[in-house]
This record gives sequence, C-alpha cells and structure tokens, in this order.
Amino acid sequence: MVPASVSLIALVALIVWRLVFTGLRRPLAMEIATRNQPHNGFLEEQLHRHREDRAKTYLRRIVALTGATQMGHSYVLDVGTTRFTVRDRYVGRLRDATNPKCIYRETCFYSAHREIPKAEQIAAALLQLKNNPALFEKWVAQSGLMFKADGTSVQPR
Repeated sequence: MVPASVSLIALVALIVWRLVFTGLRRPLAMEIATRNQPHNGFLEEQLHRHREDRAKTYLRRIVALTGATQMGHSYVLDVGTTRFTVRDRYVGRLRDATNPKCIYRETCFYSAHREIPKAEQIAAALLQLKNNPALFEKWVAQSGLMFKADGTSVQPR
C-alpha cells in the first residue's frame, strides 16, 4: 500500500509541477511572440485600406465641390484670377493666371496629425484655399510650422 501511495503522490506532484511551470512559461512565450510579430496585422491593413479609400472619396467630393481639376499628381484650383496648385505637401500660387509674367510662389504644408492620408490632406488644403485664399500668405509666412485650418500656428511638441 505504501509503494502505491508514494507512486500516486509522485504522479500528482509531477502533474502539478508540469502545470505550474507550463503556465509560467506560456505567458513569457506569448509575450516574446507578440513582440517579434509585425505590427501590421490583417485587421490593421484592412483599416488602413479603408481609411485610404475614404480619403480618396473625400478628395473626389472636395474636387467636385471646389471646381478644382486634376493634372497628374496635383490639383489646380482657380479662385478669382488666382490659380493654386496643390499636391502632396506643397501649395503653389499664381496670382494672375491670365498674366504670363506673374510670379509663381510655392510653400509646403504639413498636417499636425501624421496618420492622415495624403488624399485627405490635399482635400483639406483645397477646401481651405477655396474658402479663404488669403490663407496662402499666412502659410508662406509660417513656412516650416504646423498650422490649423484658420491659419494659426501650432506649437511643436
């Protein structure tokens, strides 16, 4: 009877030992696997594509609303006699589109939120220029700074 009890106690101890140490190792293994796993999972990829598609749809609506035209990778917006050219991170202005000697000025712009898709940034710039073409002067004066839609600068963090 004693050898059977010793064997039973040894078997139970072995099972407990296995459960305890397997349970401790598993979270560590999961943590290492999660750390080594790329951050662009399937769902994140789908979310990014959905965000890009929405931004492109938004840009098409703003182009139609403002009367802008697409020329290659840039968009041309006429406001009165002023012609704006908007492309990724750049806005150019030709003060008098009918005068060939008119000076062309260009400035860059950056969104305060870096995760905003390029198409949405272009759409926002087109809409802002259509509503207030004088913003271009503020953008040129604040070259290199981030700014809000009303032209006020945003302090970098």
